[in-house]
Amino acid sequence: MQEIELKFQIPQGTLAAVKAELATLTGGQAPAQKLQAAYFDTADRKLAKARAALRVRQEDDDWVQTLKAAGPNAMTRLEDNQASQAFAPGEAIHPDLSLHQPEAVRQALMRDLGWQPERDPKGEHLGLIQLYRTDMQRLRAQASHTNAAPQRAGRVEIALDLGLIAAGDKSVPVHELEIELIDGHAHAVLDVARGLITRHGLWLDSQTKAHRGDQLAREASTGQPSPRPPVRPCTCLPQGATPAHAWVAALDAALTHISDNLSEVALETSDARADLSPWIKAWASGLRRLAWVWRHAPVGLLGPAQAASIADQIAALYVKVRPAAGRYIVSAQAIPLARSAAPTLLALDVLDVIVAAG
Repeated sequence: MQEIELKFQIPQGTLAAVKAELATLTGGQAPAQKLQAAYFDTADRKLAKARAALRVRQEDDDWVQTLKAAGPNAMTRLEDNQASQAFAPGEAIHPDLSLHQPEAVRQALMRDLGWQPERDPKGEHLGLIQLYRTDMQRLRAQASHTNAAPQRAGRVEIALDLGLIAAGDKSVPVHELEIELIDGHAHAVLDVARGLITRHGLWLDSQTKAHRGDQLAREASTGQPSPRPPVRPCTCLPQGATPAHAWVAALDAALTHISDNLSEVALETSDARADLSPWIKAWASGLRRLAWVWRHAPVGLLGPAQAASIADQIAALYVKVRPAAGRYIVSAQAIPLARSAAPTLLALDVLDVIVAAG
């Protein structure tokens, strides 16, 4: 039920090259899969606030209901897929929470939605409504990462999604790449991603389709853009955490602080927004937080070369985002920086440490 994956945005100029590379991999010659999904939440966005998503999706001729909920770190999420009833064209689509039987999933629904399965088995009285939809063509391929140390070997699925997210009369295009672990070690996802970033200029995006769809639904209902406010996530410590576990949790929170704000800057729609300074300042704040956490790594957890390399990356990027005291990079310069390789490669290096320590 755990989904280990990363998502990347693709520059328009390299989309053809990405397609061509996928066609050389196992399964990459198969026809695109048609995916049409309806996403549900309450009117007060309980799922969105919990970084969760509930959808009913037609996958070619099959229907699947999926819950995704927050996981232990930035590249891991709880995911449960269950066969759903089919809906005829024009018929109102609705979810059925009773399909989700694994206890961890039921607990997530109870926590995030306040669901009481004994009183409301299907979740019909929770006020779930369809807020947005997606219409995608998905190209899939598999890659084996075997020419590596055993602890980094694994097999991944690379999925290219092309289509749109729509809410009301609003829509935004999608051209993104997901890399998901099939079997082996999570490091394989990171290593395969590094190669694709180097070859095609991809950038890491922490915003899910559900997050972008929720923003679009808000804009469709109010007539005003609805970006996520700058975020500063708290460190969540597991019960009885050791100093090493506490440090990893702090590292993950600092990375989320950076990547969530960075994703808002890098969005294609950011080009049309005049002032990104709140997210740029939050990005710089996240880098400062990451530098502090990094300096306080438990003794023996990092090798000297690794510690120095990532500290240098953090410092170099911070100077670009905040060139001088009280002065930050302007929006027109921040967007291409956010889409460049440096922030994404830093994020992958930090994730490497989180995965190894976990």
